[in-house]
Amino acid sequence: MNRSRGSYTSGRADEIRRAAIPVFAAQGFRRTSMADLANAAGLSRAALYRYFQSRSDVFRAAFDAILNAATDAALAALHADGTTAERLEGFVQRAYGDGYEGTASTPYGDELMEGRQEFAADVAVAAAQRAHEGLRIFLLAAAGTDRIKAGSIIELLTMSPAGLKADQPSPEAYRARLTALALAAAALLQQNPTPWVE
Repeated sequence: MNRSRGSYTSGRADEIRRAAIPVFAAQGFRRTSMADLANAAGLSRAALYRYFQSRSDVFRAAFDAILNAATDAALAALHADGTTAERLEGFVQRAYGDGYEGTASTPYGDELMEGRQEFAADVAVAAAQRAHEGLRIFLLAAAGTDRIKAGSIIELLTMSPAGLKADQPSPEAYRARLTALALAAAALLQQNPTPWVE
């Protein structure tokens, strides 16, 4: 039952998806049953089926909760007190660093990422689009840059994190790389004219 995000955010369905997150983290997708999920939510299996049709439906809803919480935190970091570099670092750490550390802390990280691609790709795309739009607004307004430079900085901050984890660094090393990325982006914002735009 592919529910929209709106139907996940109210009442019992929201409680179920939040209860499912630690179950999937501890057991992976394949080893988690509807009975496990029902037990975590304090429901019978029959009651769980009133809200979610399948394990993959619960998984998708759980990833929706995780990704939207991460996006909310990343966008909030852009509006926190601090320098532009500190705000950009907060953005990348919340958007990418926290999730990487969470995935690295479970032996089922690869399996969960495969499940995300299979069952929650659209949720991931929607969360990324929301994060990119918030970053664009920040760069144009708060950081006072132009549209061309803002577009380049958005590409740098949203495409580089995937490459920075390609060699599967420790969470600490990945976070250090994200900090360096944010500092580089902040330095590029200060340059006038932008070096890659003629």
